[in-house]
Amino acid sequence: MIPIEDVDDFIILRARAFTSKIRRAVMRDVLQDEDLALLEWQLLFSIARFGTCHLAYITQHTSLDPAHGSRAATALEKAGLIERHDDPDNRRRKLISLTPQGITTVERVWPRAQRLIRSVTDTLDATDFNELKRLFDLLNAAATRIGEGGALGDEQKQQEVSRTKVSARA
Repeated sequence: MIPIEDVDDFIILRARAFTSKIRRAVMRDVLQDEDLALLEWQLLFSIARFGTCHLAYITQHTSLDPAHGSRAATALEKAGLIERHDDPDNRRRKLISLTPQGITTVERVWPRAQRLIRSVTDTLDATDFNELKRLFDLLNAAATRIGEGGALGDEQKQQEVSRTKVSARA
């Protein structure tokens, strides 16, 4: 039904396979002993990266879904790894920051996560690794345009809608 060469060029399958393998390795080799879920680690890492900020800032600048980020923040707060406090500029919003225990956790987990990722990226020489980062940046920019509704021109969008309607009737 779908030609194999089309499947081979469907980049999302390759990206999904790679990220799934890395996620499983991080969960198994880094986070399991910490009793941290992957999303919790991503949020903890993001707070360490950005500093004290709003959850909305983190979700806007990372791949974290706002609802999942909120649940992860609640779990991290219950575990004593983050704290929420009033934003002095906007009392309706909360700022989140690492607690001393959260800082200790990041300092313990981050080097292990780096070593695991390096075990994969060290298979590339410096030129290939820089090219991979450049290509990821290009693809992320294109994916951002898709998210903003700018991937397809108006004429192409109309053709896609028409094909979908025809397929649905068939």
